[in-house]
Amino acid sequence: MNVNDGGRRRFEDNEHTLRIYPGTISEETIYCPIPARKNSTAAEVIDSLINRLHLDKTKCYVLAEVKEFGGEEWILNPTDCPVQRMMLWPRMALENRLSGEDYRFLLREKNLDGSIHYGSLQSWLRVTEERRRMMERGFLPQPQQKDFDDLCSLPDLNEKTLLENLRNRFKHEKIYTYVGSILIVINPFKFLPIYNPKYVKMYDNHQLGKLEPHIYAVADVAYHAMLQRKKNQCIVISGESGSGKTQSTNFLIHHLTALSQKGFASGVEQIILGAGPVLEAFGNAKTAHNNNSSRFGKFIQVNYQETGTVLGAYVEKYLLEKSRLVYQEHNERNYHVFYYLLAGASEEERSAFHLKQPEEYHYLNQITKKPLRQSWDDYCYDSEPDCFTVEGEDLRHDFERLQLAMEMVGFLPKTRRQIFSLLSAILHLGNICYKKKTYRDDSIDICNPEVLPIVSELLEVKEEMLFEALVTRKTVTVGEKLILPYKLAEAVTVRNSMAKSLYSALFDWIVFRINHALLSSKDLEHNTKTLSIGVLDIFGFEDYENNSFEQFCINFANERLQHYFNQHIFKLEQEEYRTEGISWHNIDYIDNTSCINLISKKPTGLLHLLDEESNFPQATNQTLLDKFKHQHEENSYIEFPAVMEPAFIIKHYAGKVKYGVKDFREKNTDHMRPDIVALLRSSKNAFISGMIGIDPVAVFRWAVLRAFFRAMVAFREAGKRHIHRKTGHDDTAPCAILKSMDSFSFLQHPVHQRSLEILQRCKEEKYSKAINLDKFCVITYPFGNGNQEHPTPGWDIDGIGSLTSVNF
Repeated sequence: MNVNDGGRRRFEDNEHTLRIYPGTISEETIYCPIPARKNSTAAEVIDSLINRLHLDKTKCYVLAEVKEFGGEEWILNPTDCPVQRMMLWPRMALENRLSGEDYRFLLREKNLDGSIHYGSLQSWLRVTEERRRMMERGFLPQPQQKDFDDLCSLPDLNEKTLLENLRNRFKHEKIYTYVGSILIVINPFKFLPIYNPKYVKMYDNHQLGKLEPHIYAVADVAYHAMLQRKKNQCIVISGESGSGKTQSTNFLIHHLTALSQKGFASGVEQIILGAGPVLEAFGNAKTAHNNNSSRFGKFIQVNYQETGTVLGAYVEKYLLEKSRLVYQEHNERNYHVFYYLLAGASEEERSAFHLKQPEEYHYLNQITKKPLRQSWDDYCYDSEPDCFTVEGEDLRHDFERLQLAMEMVGFLPKTRRQIFSLLSAILHLGNICYKKKTYRDDSIDICNPEVLPIVSELLEVKEEMLFEALVTRKTVTVGEKLILPYKLAEAVTVRNSMAKSLYSALFDWIVFRINHALLSSKDLEHNTKTLSIGVLDIFGFEDYENNSFEQFCINFANERLQHYFNQHIFKLEQEEYRTEGISWHNIDYIDNTSCINLISKKPTGLLHLLDEESNFPQATNQTLLDKFKHQHEENSYIEFPAVMEPAFIIKHYAGKVKYGVKDFREKNTDHMRPDIVALLRSSKNAFISGMIGIDPVAVFRWAVLRAFFRAMVAFREAGKRHIHRKTGHDDTAPCAILKSMDSFSFLQHPVHQRSLEILQRCKEEKYSKAINLDKFCVITYPFGNGNQEHPTPGWDIDGIGSLTSVNF
């Protein structure tokens, strides 16, 4: 593999070396180096291996990618590109490939029935099954059980015995434990070899509880319950921040898709594989508790046919922590993507986007603030390390990995450039500073006007309009329009609100594009019966030194999840026992319904009181806190500090958490003013103006249609020029250059093969009266300036202008 820059693999390298481990297929070979390019397929690599190792050509072989997750294998399809998969590996896996045993490619033999031949694995499974049967019949002694794999089996169930049982299991690296149908996971923070193919085979179609607890068992039970009952299933993951929820989601998605593919990684899983690093870069950040904390919740739904074959998937995001963009607490960072861009951008990109060092941006340099010194004993001569980097992190490699992942999801180079330009605009927007004018108390000015042209260039808006939107607001009264200057605090709020709204819109757009890539043609058919399994990966319960509105919302979501568990595990289960006449001792459990009512019940819940107070212009933090006290002073689930502190304490199921009411009202009404919306919609960059549009879905459909008709016009013009060169004169007769629209090269990209299906759906639902798809004629459609994104790999057809009547 070609390397440079201190041993790091570069994104621009043309040729790489794949180390393929043949195992028992060629026992005399430890690994075989195969040169390959980024677009080389697995089938081409296997052909090279067969010739290099002189293997039996009558047999069928596949490549398997071993992940760090305990030897978990992902079988590659013949059309998959191994180099692209390898470029998604972490830096340490690429630099220490000789000593590491986690990330590698294996050569596997495929059986006649399509399954993968694992050699000794089959005999190992048979011996394991025979030993289990012998023990059940009493011919072999039962193993002495020092712990219980199901906490419901504990002879004496209390907090002490429960924790002691979990501790004993964890010491023996048993990180999974059942509580009935609930699986408890303890994050080991190290490599455990419990995810390889033998475990996949072991838990296939097994009843929950028959084997040692495992996350594969949960996925398998959900899959077969869906097929047998013909009902949709859902797996809910909950826990504190840093407990491993996202990693567990990856295990579940991999197993759920692999169950219907006989070990092969499906197209859906391929896109999810690329979507993971993209969502992680834009939605994760370093916090005081976790270097890679998810700052948003997501719900991944995998859709199946009734036969159990994967159809597609869908990703829904929840509550992105927008305030992190403009402010971070001590020892925390902004979103990963900003640091990736500033460290990995090329010189040409740095010049085009006007990039600086992280410490030069206001939205990034707040992390160097040091906590107040309590006494002279706390004095330290050594400066505290900043958070611009994290130990073991390689930002340049992470940026290359992000670009490849975006390419796998379907983002074209032009789209990636627009995204990075917008990120730079957000950073520069945060550098705009205000000052009061000396001759007018209520008027403000921008004290560093040199930043305005940069932001104006990156957003492609007029500099004068940008200046007016940032320092003044327009209000409409009876019969006239007024332009009023912002106060200093109001201007900062508007600037930050603009930045947060831009980033939130960008994140929504990225999730939408990922969902388009995951779209299946069957999803467009109304009469297709589909089943689904959803995996909810929500943010973890948080209790920091300073908890604000974000932690309040996050912890409320976890409170609702706990209520869901209580309802289904305790209340509904005991009601079922009662109806069936089963005698049992009633189990007392902590019912957190009162805590949920305190927060959300109308009309006096905290959230509704917050909405009311947010509508009063003269409201303050103290008036909000007074309203909370007046309504809920007698409620046992809320407390108010004895000292005059603008805070309140909620007694959650997981413990007491203190919330400061500072910025509660501002964050609850965080939206862009109409002036800012009008400014961004006036952008010459159709990517930005469309992203701020009312309906992003409609904007994207127009982009697909425009790309289609642009290609048609380009082919027609090319045909005319071809005839002119052949005959020597212009021929205006219609040209049939292509006999089938399906032969368009731009529709062959795996992400955009559904463009014709979307066009057909537009036709069926009549999204626009201006388009007659039966005649393939555009009646009236302005193409604009050519900046709108179009899913056309390899094409860049701009500047066609406005068409009024073009027939094909």
